Amino acid sequence: MEQWLPVWEITIGAAALIVSLLFHGFGMALVQRKHRDYMRLRPFRFGRQLTFSVLILLLIATHLIEVLLWAASLQAVGAITQFRHAFYYVAVTYTTLGYAEGTLSLQWRILAPMMAMSGVFAFGWTTSVLFAIVSENSKADSDLDAE
Repeated sequence: MEQWLPVWEITIGAAALIVSLLFHGFGMALVQRKHRDYMRLRPFRFGRQLTFSVLILLLIATHLIEVLLWAASLQAVGAITQFRHAFYYVAVTYTTLGYAEGTLSLQWRILAPMMAMSGVFAFGWTTSVLFAIVSENSKADSDLDAE
């Protein structure tokens, strides 16, 4: 019977991974929608620079909320009892920094690679969105310079 116990851990981890990536998708869609508004602003103005900073903050906030969701999940299942420790553990694992200062108990150990997968996908996605935004801005600015 013990060989079936990881099924629950994998199910919980997969569900958290899916929720995390769905949330990330909503965050990236919001950033891209706000970017369209940003492109309507006049270039080289303070308001445009401020709006770009807000876009970056939205990218960061998306990651922080995902770390919070994972930490809350760890605390909810009892894998880590203190939220502070759960947040730290998830942040280190999600970013794949991996200090190895602690590991989850044997019962919940499979969640760690799922957190890392979540972070790898999310950071790759964020990088592609940021690259697209910067590329589009550069093209728009160079088109204005050519006029």
